[in-house]
Parts: sequence; structure tokens; C-alpha cells
Amino acid sequence: MVAIQFSRVSKHFVLEHERDRSFQELLVNLWRRLRQTREREDFWALRDASFTVRPGETLGIIGENGSGKSTTLKLISRILEPTTGRIVVNGRVSALLELGAGFHPDLTGRENIYLNAAVLGFSRREIRDKVDEIVQFAELDRFIDIPLKHYSSGMNMRLGFSVAIHVDPDILLTDEVLAVGDESFQRKCMDKIADLQQQGKTILFVSHSMDTIRNICSQVLWLHEGRVRAMGDVEQVVDAYLLLVHEQEAQKLAKRRAQIQVEQSIPPTEQAEIPAPSCQPQGTELDGQERWGSGEVRLLEVRFLDAAGEDCFLHKSGDPATIELSYEACVPTENPVFGIGLYRQDGLWVYGTNTDIERIAIRRVERRGGVRFQFPKLNLLEGQYWLSVAVHARDGTPYDYWQRCCEFSVYSQVSDKGVYRPDHHWELNLDQG
Repeated sequence: MVAIQFSRVSKHFVLEHERDRSFQELLVNLWRRLRQTREREDFWALRDASFTVRPGETLGIIGENGSGKSTTLKLISRILEPTTGRIVVNGRVSALLELGAGFHPDLTGRENIYLNAAVLGFSRREIRDKVDEIVQFAELDRFIDIPLKHYSSGMNMRLGFSVAIHVDPDILLTDEVLAVGDESFQRKCMDKIADLQQQGKTILFVSHSMDTIRNICSQVLWLHEGRVRAMGDVEQVVDAYLLLVHEQEAQKLAKRRAQIQVEQSIPPTEQAEIPAPSCQPQGTELDGQERWGSGEVRLLEVRFLDAAGEDCFLHKSGDPATIELSYEACVPTENPVFGIGLYRQDGLWVYGTNTDIERIAIRRVERRGGVRFQFPKLNLLEGQYWLSVAVHARDGTPYDYWQRCCEFSVYSQVSDKGVYRPDHHWELNLDQG
């Protein structure tokens, strides 16, 4: 007995790239279409996908945008039919795929409950027995008799989820919609999902939150460009997926940095907005980076190195790493201070220090040189970060401040929370009477 089975399932769409944006454009282009066909592209949302879900399993489906996750759920719920292959579904399916899907905006919340439940095969009497429970769970008592077009996205999600879980499904499909609700309602939904798991219901859960996938799923299906890349143990599949994502991000960062270096090598007469390698005061912005300072000492290059001393954009949490700065003193400068700052992608200041704070005296710089900041262990948690560096006088007068000079990624096989993972260990002293 299986709950869901895909056997070499493929789904094909035809994409038409030439679309009319207005009635006037339609008339202008009409004569062209009489003489030539539209530009059409074959798009395979799924290709030869095969997998099996047993009754009572909670299957997480992961993958990048466009990998086929939503298409898979729509095929299971019969919103779409496969182009090729065979799909077996045993049991009543309840789906929460898109905000407002299956709802009519001109009907009230209560009327939409009756409409949705009727589509799922419930009699009016059965619906009447459940409607109060649905409304109470959705926390919409005051608004249930107001047309849905006046609901917020969060209210739509709460009503849709409440209907989906209260129609006694054998199989529940959810597609990233829980990200819309507030934190307290998200916890309430997760508690309800845990209750359905205890009842032996089959759940398919699409999410970009790997922490949620790890916490609630018993198996994970990884889709990549419409194909099944892997399926199996949650930790193994999620770790493999995150590693690929970080490698791709690292390649993007590497290309971006290479492009910036090429742009910075162009003489200022050809591209004036890029700061020239001179000792003049500067205040510029380049591709999201900000630089300013008086220019007595100028930073020439910033490198983020791995344990082997190679430029690295993807670091493993806990591994050694080094920030390497090279500089040029355009005039002899007394007591310069070098500093670094680490920031999370959302702008949270993670850590900052400088040679003055560390009581490292630098008496004088006159020509070119270098400074290194070494991490015996880069104990940042998994995520995206950026680096800022600076050289300034002891009184704070900036010679060269360089914000967002380097972006990097950190990956980890541990799913703890926060920003920083300190060295630690646990000691257990259990069952001592």
C-alpha cells in the first residue's frame, strides 16, 4: 500500500515569450502574427520523476525556484495532469498550494468554507458541523462574514490552512504558504501538523526553510531542474542540497569579484566613478560597496583565504580562515589603525575589531605592506556574510574605509541557531537517584 507513487512522470509546458501588454499593441502586432508564428519554448517542469511516499510519512520537498516542487503538488492534487508517466494517489487529498487558491474574492469567508468543503466532497451537514471549528482555528470570528477581497494575505492563509486541515484529509499538501502568517499562528500550524502526524496522516511539505524541513519531515525529496536529484534521509539530503546552493553562490560571488577587479583596473579617464589608485580624497560607491577616506593610506586589495591560503568564497564553519589586506602609504603616516568588520547579509553587525583595540602598535608606514587577521576557527553559523575593512588614524580620521568589500558564504553540518557557534562541549550526569 502506498499513499503516493510517481512512475516516470513528466510535465511539459509551452512558453510563449511574445505577449501583448495592451490593446493598442495587439492591433499593431496583428499583421505580424498573420505572417509569422509566435516564439515558443518547450519547458519541462518535471522529467521522468519517480518516487514513492508511504502512508503516514511526512515528505519534505526542496529545491531551487523553478525546480518542479509546486508542479509536483499540483499533479498530486489533480490540478494538472501529467504529460507522460503514471501517478497513483490513495486517499482524500487536501491542498494548500497558493494564497487564495480555490477562494472567490466576492464571497465571504464563511461562504468560501462551504464552497471549498463542497468541492472536497462534504455534504452541507458535514460542513455545518465543522464550520465553527474552522473559524475558531483561523481566528477570524470578527471577519468571517466579510468578503474575502477585504482580507489581508495573512487572513487568507489562515482561512485556507484551517479549511485544509479540518476536512479530515488522508494526504495534506502545503506549499510555502505558512511563511505568510505571524509567528504565533505559524507555531499553531506546526502543532496541528504534529497532531496530523500522530494520527498517521501523509503530509507533503514544500519549504525553503531547511530548519523546518529538518524538524518535521521523515524523508526529503530534492528536485533539481525538474528531475529527482535525491530522496532519502533528511540530514543527508538537506546537507547535499545546501552544499550545492553554497557552491553556486560562491561561483556567483567569485564572478562578481572578478568583474569588480576588472572595472577597478580601468583608468579613471575611461570610468571616472571608480576610484583611481592614487592618494586623493575619495567618496564613491561601486556595485553596493561604499568607500571613503582622505587617502594618506589606501587599501589596495582584500582577500579572504581558506586554510590552504587560497581565495575562498565558501567556508566551512569551524575551519581556519584568514583576511589579508594589502596597503599603500602615499605619504609617511604615523600610528595607522587597521580594522575589520563582519556583517550578516541582513546587515546585522556580527563582529568588529582593530589593531588599536587589540593594543597592537603600528608606529609608522611609508610604502607598501600587508596585514593579516587570522581565524583559528571561523565559528560563524551557516549563512551569507560580508566583510568591511578600514585603515584610519587613532583618533578615527578615515584614510580608507571600504564597506562590503568582500562577500562570502558559510556552510555547516550543524543546524543550531543564532550567528556565532562558540567552542563548547556538553557534560551529562544523569540518573543519579
